[in-house]
Amino acid sequence: MAYDFWITAVSTNDQHITYVRAHRKYPNKLGPGRTVARGFVADLINMRKATFCTSVKNAEGNWTQGAHVHVLEDEFLTTDPNSKLKDNLGKLPEF
Repeated sequence: MAYDFWITAVSTNDQHITYVRAHRKYPNKLGPGRTVARGFVADLINMRKATFCTSVKNAEGNWTQGAHVHVLEDEFLTTDPNSKLKDNLGKLPEF
């Protein structure tokens, strides 16, 4: 699946993710990272306006596509199919 945006890092508080660093995906590259509120990302996904996945750098330093990001209970961003009501985007770095 081709995704509109790739999430490369997260900012959290004690409760959940507050912001993500999202990059628009172009055919051969990622656009610049933008800090985006978790709620806005959840709204875009729920409204089917944009798709998101996680992304990490591989051993060669290139960004690789990760897991599909979906929303639980209109609030929680997750890649984990276990449906636990919490944010979970894996082991992305924090900023």
